[in-house]
Amino acid sequence: MSAEQMAETFRSLRQADLRILLGVELGMTSREYVPVPRVVRYANLLQEEVLKRLPELVEKRLLSSGSVGDLGYAGFRLTFLGYDCLALNALVRRGVVEALGNPIGLGKESDVYDARDKDGSRIALKFHRLGRISFRQTRRARGYVADRSHTSWIYQARMAATREFGALRGARRAGVPVPKPIAQNRHLIVMGMFEGSELSKVALLPDPENLVRRILLKLRRLFCGAHLVHGDLSEYNVLVNEYGQFVFIDWPQSVSRNDPRAEGLLKRDVSNMVNFFRKKYRVSISVQEALDFVQGKKRALRRI
Repeated sequence: MSAEQMAETFRSLRQADLRILLGVELGMTSREYVPVPRVVRYANLLQEEVLKRLPELVEKRLLSSGSVGDLGYAGFRLTFLGYDCLALNALVRRGVVEALGNPIGLGKESDVYDARDKDGSRIALKFHRLGRISFRQTRRARGYVADRSHTSWIYQARMAATREFGALRGARRAGVPVPKPIAQNRHLIVMGMFEGSELSKVALLPDPENLVRRILLKLRRLFCGAHLVHGDLSEYNVLVNEYGQFVFIDWPQSVSRNDPRAEGLLKRDVSNMVNFFRKKYRVSISVQEALDFVQGKKRALRRI
């Protein structure tokens, strides 16, 4: 959906619509489709008003309807657009978001939009979209959903955002270059804007050896200072600008250095960086040397 369509839909919502969406959200904590009586109860509205507004919300693609298995009752569930509107409403009311701009990137697990805050400064809005891939796959890949018997896409998307927002704050406190974490609500993260290109798309670097050394130094600070591992680092989630400044993005798979998976994930992160610079720029740093440096086992990397 375009930013214009999302903004237009959001502006068209009445307070009763938002209360109905919130009622459905509350009901989805324990079931996929929420029956009308529960929507009425959670929204705290008259049944006549709820019945009148539900078809309009379905038509606007904020809700979807369906029957529940052998039980046969009709129910409603949020769509991503409905969940987006709830998160946007909360952040607009808090004065965090003022205007929604064009999409920056649309992917399998998240959508990122340009936006403005109340002072007119550019910010980035990241909506997590874990429901776009199968629950089985995300349950296998993400430790924070593995032990829940009822795992809706709402829970998965919200927990991914919570995990990423916490990692951004921890990394930034340790002096690791990341987009500034501003606010989070549900599956939506608001971040400072960094204007740069993916490392994979940069045609030419003036000093690739210097850049990979600085990247490894920040990964060392992340591991030893913030006690974190990115968990999904590659040339696709390092942004670089024309001045050689960079930030690490996409943090929902980050883990504590004490996590049982941390060692394997750190080795993969470091290998991805070292191998990219070796293949594209012929910078010769061994994976083991880089890994020892990041873990604090070596004081410095040897000069090439």
